[in-house]
Amino acid sequence: MASTTVRPPVLDDVAPAPRVVDYARFLWWYERGFLHGARHGRGGGRLLSIVLAVLWWPTLPLTVPIQIVLAARPWARYYMTPQRDAVLVIAASRHGWHVQDHASARPGTGRGRALRAAVIPKLLAAADAEQVPVMASAATAGLAAGYMAEVSGLVDVGRGHPRGRRLRRPPAPANDSPHREERHHGYE
Repeated sequence: MASTTVRPPVLDDVAPAPRVVDYARFLWWYERGFLHGARHGRGGGRLLSIVLAVLWWPTLPLTVPIQIVLAARPWARYYMTPQRDAVLVIAASRHGWHVQDHASARPGTGRGRALRAAVIPKLLAAADAEQVPVMASAATAGLAAGYMAEVSGLVDVGRGHPRGRRLRRPPAPANDSPHREERHHGYE
């Protein structure tokens, strides 16, 4: 449960909010992500992706109501590309803003990267203005390194659970933030 009153900002100018039908699509995108991980992952990550891909089907009747509850959380914000082919979920907690979900209709095609390029600069500017830290998890050390290269001030703070790396970006003073509105949206 969130105990902060600072919710991630509305960014409809670069990432419109999902429609009701989009929330159902996210479930399918997660399965596609598991299949992508099963094909392209390594070691334990590949094994976990295979298990999740197989378990997705029999657990679908349970995941639909769970997705409905998650979508209704007032402290979470869902961001989508204007083409509605990638989603990024940020949720507020007492510790800051957490990047909780990141999925795309076609994993590995760069659509998630384009969405991050549009959302992250504005999200970080808002986090800095509110003095809120931003946290994320990366499934692999390689992804963590890529995220840290994309986001200035993002640091690795330890092992993720059940795998990967935990990342954190403390807020910069609002007048020192390098993340301003002039950055390119990245949807081309």
